[in-house]
Amino acid sequence: MHTRVTNLIIVFAVLFIGISSKAFYEQIINGPKYAQMSLSSRIIDFPGEEYVRGDILDCHNVSLTDTRTETNIVVFPQLIKEHDVLLKKIKKEIPEIYPKFTNLKPYYRNHIKIYPDPFTIKTNEEDIIDTISAWDEKGIMTLPVKTRYGEYSTATNIVGCLGYKDKGTYREGLLGIEQKWEKKLRGEKAEEIISPIMDGRGNLLEGLGFRNIMIEKDKKRVDVVLTIDSQIQRVAEEALDKYNVIKGSVVVLNIENGDILAAASRPALDQKKPNFTDQKERVIDYKVYPGSVFKVLTAAAILEEGLVTPDSTFDCTGESSLSHVTCPREHGHLTMTEAMARSCNTTFVHYGLQLGPNKLKEYIIDKFGIKPVKGKALNSNNARANGIIGQEIFKTSPLEIANIMATIARNGSHQDIEDVWNKRLIKGLITSEGYENLSKKPIFTKIYSDTTARELKNMLAETNKNGSGKRAWIEEYGSAGKTGTPQTDKADEYLAWYAGYAPLENPKWAIAVLIEEKESKSKEELQGGRDAGPIFKHIIDTILKFEK
Repeated sequence: MHTRVTNLIIVFAVLFIGISSKAFYEQIINGPKYAQMSLSSRIIDFPGEEYVRGDILDCHNVSLTDTRTETNIVVFPQLIKEHDVLLKKIKKEIPEIYPKFTNLKPYYRNHIKIYPDPFTIKTNEEDIIDTISAWDEKGIMTLPVKTRYGEYSTATNIVGCLGYKDKGTYREGLLGIEQKWEKKLRGEKAEEIISPIMDGRGNLLEGLGFRNIMIEKDKKRVDVVLTIDSQIQRVAEEALDKYNVIKGSVVVLNIENGDILAAASRPALDQKKPNFTDQKERVIDYKVYPGSVFKVLTAAAILEEGLVTPDSTFDCTGESSLSHVTCPREHGHLTMTEAMARSCNTTFVHYGLQLGPNKLKEYIIDKFGIKPVKGKALNSNNARANGIIGQEIFKTSPLEIANIMATIARNGSHQDIEDVWNKRLIKGLITSEGYENLSKKPIFTKIYSDTTARELKNMLAETNKNGSGKRAWIEEYGSAGKTGTPQTDKADEYLAWYAGYAPLENPKWAIAVLIEEKESKSKEELQGGRDAGPIFKHIIDTILKFEK
């Protein structure tokens, strides 16, 4: 009995020593090997999309970021056999991409050989693509990758861009919709991976190469659908470029529901190398003096209050006896309709001051929703006179000016501007569950009578037909609007504004054009009717061709 127990103890001791030895061998001796194998498996597979992120779409679900699958250079450092040889080859044959290869060689951490993660290099140069394809180098090749911000990316100042924030490791939204809707757009995992086909020893199988593998949908990411119409957006951008606008913007509104169909800014945002100083969004949050465009608010008020009719007359001497406001020229005897068409400062100041401060505030601030500049008020004749002609007291965004024109086109039915980035600009979301409509039925408030509406619209139509807005007149369909050439805060520098709507019958589009700087023209030479009016006309003419 004693011998049997002794034998059992010996057997169990041997088994214990064997198991312990095996565990020691696998964990301590082979531990680095398995860690390396695990790491290799992790870094060989590569996301088949540049950003794990939802897209930003126009109202027809067209990508505004020009997200597409295109050929990219993909580098797998782990598969490169001779790193130094490859680097010399790249430096000699395609030196323009050589700086991208600074992080190529493996390094060691706790005796574990670690390879840099795979990475992509975007290029549109076919010669570079062809050169790399011809090399047949296992670790560097051309493969299809889903990319963001292609050459046809549009509305860039609205869409925004991505970048690293606060020394982060994930590129997130820094501007525009990319920033405002970061939490919805940001995904959790790639929906497609690029995977090499390898044998049991980790060698790439000849002739089989790589494959793109679709995996399950990323339920976290969301596509954001805007009210922007990419076709109209491109027309607006092309118009700014055609007329050599260096700094400025255009906004196009759907008069029926107030949707923002286009919001173009120049300089356009370079989404790959953004300049946060100059390439700003100049439609929604950007405000400048509106100049004579602002006279339409005073016109609505004095017509509605019965101070004038379109045929009321005034004698312009070029100066105002009630304020320091002057006219660039002496207009002489003219009607209110002619005063609008010729943009006579003293006529509007004369009748606008008769309204008094309370009525001016009621129409400009309460009804049309335009707030004064911080620290400014309608507290004197000079202040009120400046406010009437769009100087010093009020600054407006192009969106606010286009919204005023839409109100006039709707016969005085006003739509407030509120929370543009989260409401007015957003049409819906596309989630893993389907489409979620975020559009709300617009709320309109009638702020003046139909009689005033008819008279004001006729005055603005006459401005385009025979006055300062002649360059914005649309043949066959007609148009109505107002020009503006306000002085900036700097002496002898001006802005060029034009705002209006078309057609005259059943108007569809309200547009505001702002020019701050134009090629081959000094800021002293800018004029609203001459410089901004033709851009309005070009956009409307082009849209009407689409309609036909």
